[in-house]
Order: sequence, then C-alpha cells, then structure tokens
Amino acid sequence: MTLKFALSAVVFLAAAPALAQPPAAGGAAAQPAQPSPAAIAAIQTAGQAFGTCVSGGMQNVPASATPEAGAAGVLSGCAAQRTALVQAVEAMIATMPADQAAAAHAQMESQLGQVPTQLADGIRQQRAAAAAAAAAPAATPATPATPPPH
Repeated sequence: MTLKFALSAVVFLAAAPALAQPPAAGGAAAQPAQPSPAAIAAIQTAGQAFGTCVSGGMQNVPASATPEAGAAGVLSGCAAQRTALVQAVEAMIATMPADQAAAAHAQMESQLGQVPTQLADGIRQQRAAAAAAAAAPAATPATPATPPPH
C-alpha cells in the first residue's frame, strides 16, 4: 500500500498543472502550463524521499498504536520530507497562471489532507493481512520416511 501511495503522490503532484487547467471558453481544452524539467525532477526526488520515509515508517508502527496514531507518528517522522515535497510543488505552482495555480494548490491541499486516512487504512490492511497469515495453519513439510533399522 505504501509504495502505491508514494507512486500515486508523485504522479499526482507532477500532473497537478494539467489537472488544474480549466476548460477554455467554447468547450475546447486549453493548453495547460508546462512545468520545467527541473521542477518535475525536484518533485519526483522529493516525492520519492517522502514515499521512502512513509514506507519505512509504516513498517515500524507499534502494534499497540491505533491506526490513526500510527499514521500521525509516521507523518510526524516524515515532516521534513513532506515539507520538501510541498515546497517543490508550490515552486512549480508559482510559475503557473493564477487560475491554474489556485486550482492546483487546492487540489494539492485536498490530496495531502487525505494522507492520514490513507495511512491509517494501510495500517489496518497490514494488520489484517498479518492476522490472517498467523491464523492460517502452517504448512508442515512432509516428514521423510526413515527406513526401519536393520
């Protein structure tokens, strides 16, 4: 789940300008502002760092923590990486026309607002999978037959 989250975050944030572009008058789609390769690279690098941090943090959530507390702890531990990602996206948004920038910023905030819930759900899924694996009967290897003593 966390790798999927990290990749989707990077893809979303890199695509924010295109997603934020409103349709042009007359129904034809307007050309979205194109981010620079440097801006895309900065977002991808920051997104990978954030995703790696979240993935590592998800592996270290104590069993005693509620999923919500675990998610909060992971995000707290990844605050620097999240800040770097937000700064990279905001730098790209700052180069966009005002109408696109406002929509892109709103979409970024909406997506980031969903992260705690997504992480808590991921923790629940990890715990459910671990519980199911523990409840499944362990497969015992076939005991090789030993020949009787002569």
